[in-house]
Amino acid sequence: MQAVLYFSDKQVREKLFAFVDASQGLLLVTGLRHGAAMTRPPQAREPFSALEDVYGGVLSQVLVADEGTPEGMWRDPLGDLGDRLYPDDRKRAYAAATGYLLLEDGKPRSVVRKHGTPAEDLWFLQEALSRLTPRIPAPDPAKRPGTRRPEPAPRTPPRYGPASAPGDAPPRYGSSSARGDAPPRSDDTPPRGRRAAPPPESSPGPEAKDPWVVLGIARGTPKDEARKAFRALISQYHPDKVAHLAPEFHALAERRTRELLEAWEALEKDAP
Repeated sequence: MQAVLYFSDKQVREKLFAFVDASQGLLLVTGLRHGAAMTRPPQAREPFSALEDVYGGVLSQVLVADEGTPEGMWRDPLGDLGDRLYPDDRKRAYAAATGYLLLEDGKPRSVVRKHGTPAEDLWFLQEALSRLTPRIPAPDPAKRPGTRRPEPAPRTPPRYGPASAPGDAPPRYGSSSARGDAPPRSDDTPPRGRRAAPPPESSPGPEAKDPWVVLGIARGTPKDEARKAFRALISQYHPDKVAHLAPEFHALAERRTRELLEAWEALEKDAP
């Protein structure tokens, strides 16, 4: 069973909590980015499609999709769930909100960190699930992501032929061009709160503002406290709170919302 919730839904928090409370057996809860340019629905993307095809009879999934729209910018349903499950442990609450949360009968059992590509995430998810139920086998250890195969020794240069010019640099082995690394796909699921970076421009833009200053948060504030302060600040620009104002204030509130969101994304990368 797969269910998809969206940040833009005003009841997303309540619906997420209801799914968790009513769940029986193993349940995967995670967030993902789902912009307008992504043609495949969240449940059809990886690793979620593979998990449903192979382990759908054992594992249920709730995918919380952030469309990146102003309607959902001030909502943080996964952060609220993390705080609810781990009220006295900020580190675990943050890990649950940003990774793959595995629950059993509504109780948290494990959190798998997002590794960046569907194939890597699928391997580690299968490993974690195999510890929770014998119905899911452990993945092949030889295919564990990060396991490097020994590189072949460089071939002996031909005995006859043009000699290398003095000072020529030897060929480099194992470079990215030699390995043929493919660029990341736009549908890959990044950690929650990370939206796609804009393409680089030919000319440098204006110097970025200090995110701590933009958000009015003291530098060095722990990430969990900073996140709560950010949520309280951005909620001031909720459309319902400016609905009675003139249209120009609606546009101002939207610009301010985007400015705060960009500052938070920059701060989140560097905050302790």
